[in-house]
Amino acid sequence: MNLAKNSKVLDIGTGFGAMAILLAINGLNVITGQPEEDPDQNKHEENHGEHQETYHHEHHELRNHEGYSLDWEENAKTVGVENQIKFQQLTIQNLPFSDNYFDGLFMYDTLQHVKNKQTSLNDCIRVIKPSGLICVIEWNEKSIKADYEKHGFKIDYIDPKDFLKREDILIETHPGEYVNIFIIRKI
Repeated sequence: MNLAKNSKVLDIGTGFGAMAILLAINGLNVITGQPEEDPDQNKHEENHGEHQETYHHEHHELRNHEGYSLDWEENAKTVGVENQIKFQQLTIQNLPFSDNYFDGLFMYDTLQHVKNKQTSLNDCIRVIKPSGLICVIEWNEKSIKADYEKHGFKIDYIDPKDFLKREDILIETHPGEYVNIFIIRKI
């Protein structure tokens, strides 16, 4: 993706910090954030699709899972990059940053949880520098089907091209075995 060391990047949807930590390990200055509200306090179906309620509660409990913590800050300290990551509460539909602020913006398994994808993606484009990029990583159709069969999750397949009808951007699709990676660039 050719981001220079010390580039300023935004990771939307902190989760347990995997994306923010990976970016920081690669020498980038990371702001990571997510909304203040707990997603479990909202109707999860509105943001994630239908699922089996029992598994949902087990899936979203904050506890250690197989040797890793769901606390992003604890995970960042474990690998020594906590000083390169700043956490900030934010709302993707109205990002609290000026135009052309970031060199890169990353979302891993985030866009499927966003209600107004078109508004959100357009605001992401607003905060990216003309030479910057947006990287959206979402589950592919194969993974969605397997997850539904195993856990009862029914989520929609997400492709940013379905929500962005702009002439001033280019969207590259990189299909993978489990996820698709979409790179959005201003042109």
